Formats: sequence, structure tokens, C-alpha cells
Amino acid sequence: MTEVLFDAVLPIFAVCAFGFLAGRVGLFDKAMALVINRFVFYLPLPALTFNLLASARFDAFSWPLLIGYFLSEGAVYLCALLAARYLFKCGWLEAILLGLAAAYSNHVLFVLPIAVALFGDAVSLPIVAIITVDSLVMFGLTLVAMDALTLDKPSLGGILLKLGKNPTIVGLVAGLVFGLAQVPLPTGVGVFLDFVSATAAPCALFALGIVLAERRAPVPLALPLTISIIKVVIHPLIATAIILFGYQITPELARPALMVAAGPCGAMAFVMAMNYGVRVDAIARAILITMVASVLTVSLMAGY
Repeated sequence: MTEVLFDAVLPIFAVCAFGFLAGRVGLFDKAMALVINRFVFYLPLPALTFNLLASARFDAFSWPLLIGYFLSEGAVYLCALLAARYLFKCGWLEAILLGLAAAYSNHVLFVLPIAVALFGDAVSLPIVAIITVDSLVMFGLTLVAMDALTLDKPSLGGILLKLGKNPTIVGLVAGLVFGLAQVPLPTGVGVFLDFVSATAAPCALFALGIVLAERRAPVPLALPLTISIIKVVIHPLIATAIILFGYQITPELARPALMVAAGPCGAMAFVMAMNYGVRVDAIARAILITMVASVLTVSLMAGY
């Protein structure tokens, strides 16, 4: 537990904490956080999604494990979305992003390093497979829904046109084409993608810290707490039931997916909320709460 805390959790917390500090002392404000966030949305995030899909080994994926995980993720997404919309009366855009926050784990910078440190490189393939399909399906469909709902007069042509202008969607589609075709990328392109992709999560977390530092009226914690419970308690329970008992996959093979299910909310829901002008209070607090709670939940799933 101590190793997980000092080697994986605190370094990630530190980026968010520096953003919080910079916001509190007045070096950065919410307007600057929005600029940082737009940078993430228009360059590092498309580069990251393209890189993941272009280098994915689709033929080596364990599809029963992936299907079981995504069934659990879909159930969690729907549960959080409906709770936000009908229990807490959120607008559709915020409810969709809260659903994404509850379902989409911080697998890249949180769960994967912990799993590799504990169990070696053998566990990286299932987690990379989840990250790949997650980026394509869960994140991609959320972007489609957000673009469709933000059009004044939705139409198929209008939606397709807006999606074609969305850099992350372009990165997803292009990465999928390259990945399925198994076209090797030039070395220089690979270096560029790795270099730019590495800035996505740190910049998003720094912007999150700035937003959390903003002094505002106290916000009720019921909504972010509900999303947090769905993420770090209900999600791993549903994933365990479906993967272990539904698909009868052994605990050793299922462990990487269960660790991802027990991980904290990823920062992508926050990135999208700021880019689409959606309220970020509940999403930011859910990310913070689950990062603390997942020290315990990820460790429990690792020892399952």
C-alpha cells in the first residue's frame, strides 16, 4: 500500500496540487485553465488517441475479458447518467459527462503503472486493450453525443460535419485506420506523437487544480459523492460479477480489468466539460475524491 501511495498516487496528486497552489496564489486563474484545457483538447488528446489506436495489437486482445469489462462500464455509465439527470436534475450535457466520469477510469497514468510495478509487463496488454477500446467506444460515443446535442438544429449531415471538425474524433478514426491496417509510422512521427501525448494528462490535471482553487460558494457534495461511489464501489462489483462469474474468467486473468474498474475517474470528462462550457464543479470533485479512495480500491482488486 505504501509503495502504491508514494510511487503512483502522490506523483499524480502533485501535478493537481501545483495547479491548486498556482490558482490560490494568483499565478493562474480559470480563464488560463480554459486555455490550457483547449490546448489539451486540440493537440495532446487527439495525438494520444491516435497513438493508442495506431499502435494497438488488436489480434492479441482477449475479447471475452474486454466484452465483460465494457458491459460493466456501460451499466455504470447509464447508472451515473440517470442518477445525475433524474435524481440531481442536471442538464443532459453535464449528466452525460458525469456518466463518462463514473465509467472512464484513469487507466493510463494511474492503474497501468501500479499494475506493471506489482505484476510485471505481462499485465500491460489487457490494460492497454481496455484503454484502446475505451478510447474508441466510450470516449468516442460520448464525443458524438456531445456534438449532436450542441448543434442548434441537429441533422445527420450537421452532426457528421461537426464530428469531422472535432480533432479528437479525427484522431480516433485515423488511429483506427492505421491500427487495423498495421501501417508502421515513421520514426519522426512516432517521436512527435509520444512527445505530445505525454502532456495530455499532466496539463489536464494542472488545469483541474486551478479550477479547484477557485473560491466560490460551498457546493453540495451529494452529487460528486454519488458519482464517486458508483465509480470506485459499484463499478468493481459489477465488473467482478460479469467477468468472474458471467464469463468465468479466472481471477489471475481478470485482475488487470478489475483494477481498472476500481480506478479513479479519468480527467477526460473534465477536459470535455471545460471545452463544451459545461459546469465542472461536480466532475472536478469526483476526480479528487476517487483519486483518494482508489488507493484502497485498486489495492483490494490487486490482491483479489
